[in-house]
Amino acid sequence: YIHSSKHLRQVGWIGDPVEKLEPHLYADSDFAGCAESQRSTSGAHLNIEGPNSRFPIIGRSTRQGCVSCSTPEAEIVAGFMAYKNILVPTYDIWDALLPKGYKSHFHEDNQAMIRVITTGRNPTMRHLGRVHRVAIAWLYERLGNPDTRDRCEWQDTASEAMAADIYTKHFTDAEKWSAVTRLIGLTDPDNILQ
Repeated sequence: YIHSSKHLRQVGWIGDPVEKLEPHLYADSDFAGCAESQRSTSGAHLNIEGPNSRFPIIGRSTRQGCVSCSTPEAEIVAGFMAYKNILVPTYDIWDALLPKGYKSHFHEDNQAMIRVITTGRNPTMRHLGRVHRVAIAWLYERLGNPDTRDRCEWQDTASEAMAADIYTKHFTDAEKWSAVTRLIGLTDPDNILQ
């Protein structure tokens, strides 16, 4: 793959004033994606976006440390990793570069995960703290509780628009591969100039 894709480039564009730019974090996972270990993969992608802008900042793919028992569990682990390790550390930069009052956006495509974070309740996965070191209470405090949450809004995003998909799954269909590479701005420079 590397030998056949060295000509590809990741590109971004900014076509809006700074007042219209906001960070958008996409988090996704595959459930039991490794056939051997049955462990899932967490993926995250951070863009700066506006009505006419989409500029990639960081992408990350990492194998989860333990076996997840369900898709919502794998998604919660991926969301925790993405928010804690990618979006939170960048808030200092966005505070300096973006106007006061900007919002960040957290894109997720799993309804059960969104429900757990917005309610702070997760009676079926009490083991998350011990097994994955994920604190639902912390996620609820930062993302779900209207009184304490960060300047971050949830966005229920269709799977076809999930930019983090490319970091978690393998693709055998050329059309789907082309679609996910476009979501992160990976393109052939020869196609841009045509």
